[in-house]
Amino acid sequence: MMKVPKVVLFLPLGLCAAIGIYQAAGVYPALGSAIVVPLSQFWDGVRTHQDGDYLYIESNGMPSHNMMVGIRSWQQQVPLPQLYQGDNAWEIPLHPKLSDHPISARTGLYRGAIAIAINGIPIFNALNNRGEDAYLAGELDKWGGHAGRADDYHYHIAPLFLQKSPDQPIAFALDGFPLFGLTEPDGSPVKKLDEFNGHFDDQGNYHYHATKTYPYINGGLRGVVHVSGGQIDPQPNAIPTRPDLPPLRGATVTGFKTTGPRSYSLEYSLNGLTHRVDYEFDEHGHYTFHFVDPNGTTRTENYTHSEPPPTDPPQNSPSPVFTGWDRQPWIKVHLKELDSNSDGTLMWTELTTAAKKAFNLDDNNGNGNLEFDEYRINNHPAAMAGYITQHAQEIDGDGDGTITKSELLTEAHHIFGKTDTNSDGKITPEEFAQLQPPHRDEANVPR
Repeated sequence: MMKVPKVVLFLPLGLCAAIGIYQAAGVYPALGSAIVVPLSQFWDGVRTHQDGDYLYIESNGMPSHNMMVGIRSWQQQVPLPQLYQGDNAWEIPLHPKLSDHPISARTGLYRGAIAIAINGIPIFNALNNRGEDAYLAGELDKWGGHAGRADDYHYHIAPLFLQKSPDQPIAFALDGFPLFGLTEPDGSPVKKLDEFNGHFDDQGNYHYHATKTYPYINGGLRGVVHVSGGQIDPQPNAIPTRPDLPPLRGATVTGFKTTGPRSYSLEYSLNGLTHRVDYEFDEHGHYTFHFVDPNGTTRTENYTHSEPPPTDPPQNSPSPVFTGWDRQPWIKVHLKELDSNSDGTLMWTELTTAAKKAFNLDDNNGNGNLEFDEYRINNHPAAMAGYITQHAQEIDGDGDGTITKSELLTEAHHIFGKTDTNSDGKITPEEFAQLQPPHRDEANVPR
């Protein structure tokens, strides 16, 4: 194959997918020669760089959303920062190849990650190390993840809330192929998928899709990878700080919060009583765990890690300013649907009516709140319902994994206010005409 000269361009992830950088047969020169994916521009705590063969993704393994709340089958592990940096970064092939012997996640790959989300959090097989569906077993929190045996946080189902538009991958499988959401990159319905939850598009490009049911993510690896010891190799190591613990039967994680720069608190319920695990660490790798029982009695354990912890996200090098972003603001794209009387002017009452309607459609149990299982998948064609799914992380103002109607209306006010320049409660055709494409940060970064 003719060698393609290396030209480095910085592009948003969604646009990269849209221009078809993934090819389905043989080697993939377009990805390696034409792209550096600056995830740092979209997600705090993620840094990328590349060489001729791999895209390297670095993070500290701690997402910006809350964690652990809602787990009903808990193994007593808690999230701790990980050193996914330097030689221990995630490696994504820039020239992925289709394998003659694909590997199914139904019968293997029970250890380690099979994909990496665009926020730097690894994604493991939907089946746990016992071959059971981790989601159905109640092992996952409201965001589809949990802390593993090394106190390493990771997902087991697709983090759909990371997707801001259909053409944006939410993850990359470790074979190099992208994982998209519940529609094709152009927004059309997903066509028939193979046993790996993937398929070829009309241009012959292969990619994976998230689904509502098992396998939720890529159901294995359609591309070439090396497997050793039941997991893809190489991949970053999560080094334990303390011995792993057995499941605590009957326990439900009810709360988790960051209490300081290097300290956290996890709350759980057991036999109707509230327990707590408060833990902290210093820059030298000294970890202290306080186990607080319902009557306030505290048991303390101390550990020392072999490596100093990454207390802050990696610092990012300046990236060139991208000027080619041509997406239109959401409110303009969906004006026809939102403008109920079709007069070309969007009233504040029209947007709030659409928001309340979408909320009620998603609120399956009628309790006045949208739980994770209700909003993580857009089951309705309404534009606002899709907005909830794609922007749940921003809408959930207190980060508890539940969206209230008040939080949704606050977000609607934010959307409307950016366009209603004279604050008169309506957006006229003249105001829509003055709208500019969203700034990169507004389009992609959670507020």
